[in-house]
Amino acid sequence: MSVYNGSSHLQEQIDSILNQVGVAVYLFARDDGSTDESLDVLTRYEARGSLELLRGGNVGVVKSFLSLIAAIDTSFDYIALCDQDDVWRNDKLARAVSLLVDKDQSIPQLYCSEYIFCDANMNEVAPSHLNQNGVNFTKLLYENVVSGNTIVMNRSLANAVINAGMDDVYCHDWWIALVAAALGELTYDEYPSLYYRRTGANVSPTGNSGISLLKYRLKTFFQGRQLSCITHQLEKLDSVFGSAISSNKSDVLNSFLHGRRIHKACYPQRLRQKMSEEIALRLLFLIGLL
Repeated sequence: MSVYNGSSHLQEQIDSILNQVGVAVYLFARDDGSTDESLDVLTRYEARGSLELLRGGNVGVVKSFLSLIAAIDTSFDYIALCDQDDVWRNDKLARAVSLLVDKDQSIPQLYCSEYIFCDANMNEVAPSHLNQNGVNFTKLLYENVVSGNTIVMNRSLANAVINAGMDDVYCHDWWIALVAAALGELTYDEYPSLYYRRTGANVSPTGNSGISLLKYRLKTFFQGRQLSCITHQLEKLDSVFGSAISSNKSDVLNSFLHGRRIHKACYPQRLRQKMSEEIALRLLFLIGLL
């Protein structure tokens, strides 16, 4: 768990992790330079022996999570990521492990799931329904539908992520999903494994209204460097893992990294979950912004 100024709901999240049933849980937490009482809350749990605390400066959510993964002893078979203000169902980890344990552990394995949107007081609002028409390698190239607070990865995937380093990783959960889909397997569970608290201060805009989400994406895409960051993340995937990716997936990746605009815009398979965003993506290809 990476924490940054999350003291308001931190205890509830930690307790839901420690109350998991059917699995042995060890909690690693990193404070990313909080200026509120987060460190005090974490220190109290550390004093009880309930978690191992890493104290650090503010490096941002991506590097904070990736450094945490790298700090975990290799004796742990599975690693799960969590936010600082959600509440987990008590069977979240046991369910994930039950779906992963019989799979080939020599290759990267990733579990992810849906969740339930809640307001700041944890009143249920709606199910997430991120996976609307399937999730695979191609559909992960230009859209992240794997929410970091739901994922559980095996040791093979963790090792691959660690060895790849942090440079040019745009979103840590997206990157982990890309590596899993490129080199191994991704298990998408329709079961909502947690209650996702929306407070207005969350990092991700997911769950906002359609208009506010559209405004956010227009602002970040066209006023920032997000489009180039997405491309750099795919270039990293190719440069680090290209030789290990199957020829079919490698051909798909290279067609988007090096193909002509018209070929990308007319790619014959679906790339986004929502049709409106599919059309917008094809236009971005056509005008050369991706």
